[in-house]
Amino acid sequence: MDDTTSAAARSLWPVWGLSVVLLLLLVVEAATVLVGVVPVPGGYWVGFVSSLLVVFGVGYVVYWIPGSDLSPARYQRINRWWVAGALGYLLVNVGFMATLPTESAFQVFGWIRWAIGFGGGIGLLIGLFEARAIEREVAEERSRVRQAELRRERDRLEEFASVVSHDLRNPLNVVRGRVDLAKEAHPDDEHLAAVEPALDRMDEIIEETLTLAREGKIVDDADDVDLADCVRECWSRVDTADATLSVDGSLTVRADRDRLSHVFENLFRNAIEHGGSDVTVRVGPLGEDGFYVEDDGVGIPEEDVDRVRETGFTSSADGTGFGLAIVDRIVEAHGWELRIDDGAEGGTRFEISGVDRRS
Repeated sequence: MDDTTSAAARSLWPVWGLSVVLLLLLVVEAATVLVGVVPVPGGYWVGFVSSLLVVFGVGYVVYWIPGSDLSPARYQRINRWWVAGALGYLLVNVGFMATLPTESAFQVFGWIRWAIGFGGGIGLLIGLFEARAIEREVAEERSRVRQAELRRERDRLEEFASVVSHDLRNPLNVVRGRVDLAKEAHPDDEHLAAVEPALDRMDEIIEETLTLAREGKIVDDADDVDLADCVRECWSRVDTADATLSVDGSLTVRADRDRLSHVFENLFRNAIEHGGSDVTVRVGPLGEDGFYVEDDGVGIPEEDVDRVRETGFTSSADGTGFGLAIVDRIVEAHGWELRIDDGAEGGTRFEISGVDRRS
């Protein structure tokens, strides 16, 4: 017996304990009747069979509960409903016993046993329904709190990134203006020529920092997006050089189109940056709930696969290390899952699953 089952058995002892007692009483009654010690009262077997079904039903419930999603915190309420049902139904039937004629003490004994078992079974069902309702409410509340925390965290991150980028861009613009003036005065100065690419790189890092902060937000408003149209539109916005795009099949997904566009644009740039200007990129459906982006470039070294999603990690001298981190944040914000594998022709394959596909 594992720990979960053992804990459930200890907590639910009123339920299974009384059920065991009822089962033993049924066995003794059946033996007494079969031996012929007492006559069988009218309607006795109906109550006997229904009590037996209740006992077996309770046994199944006790077996099922440890493997269910019910929290152990709900077990005591189930116990209370079981006891309340048994006692309440017994009291109701005591009133009937006092007014209706009975044939023998054996009939009264069987009636009491049936009332306890049947009432307890009804109470147990009510307890289970209530416990599941409480679990759903608790889960929904936890989800709301978690989403609120994530929104506050990401709003703070976006605010921080915006402030930092604003404070960086102002002096950066001043430096760029001064460099332009210096280049007019000294057009052949090699040091000034080296400054401009560095300034462009700083601009790129600031912009991608903002994108990383914004794209991590939870997606609350998704629309139907034609994947092929979105892919081709994103491809047209990327400097693809001699690279080739191949779109396999057609499907519609539920997504935030702007953020999905950032996914494809970053994956396309990543493929061209690492796979070369003549790389081939393929996009297509994946199973029943996803899509893939695959290239035939050089691929990702095995030792780097687990690190490429980290912010700032890059194997390229010109890279910022934000591209795949942004992709990972957007995928997570949609509730999807990103898997990175080797491509069929030696490149890299990005598989995104858990997508709500419309066709």
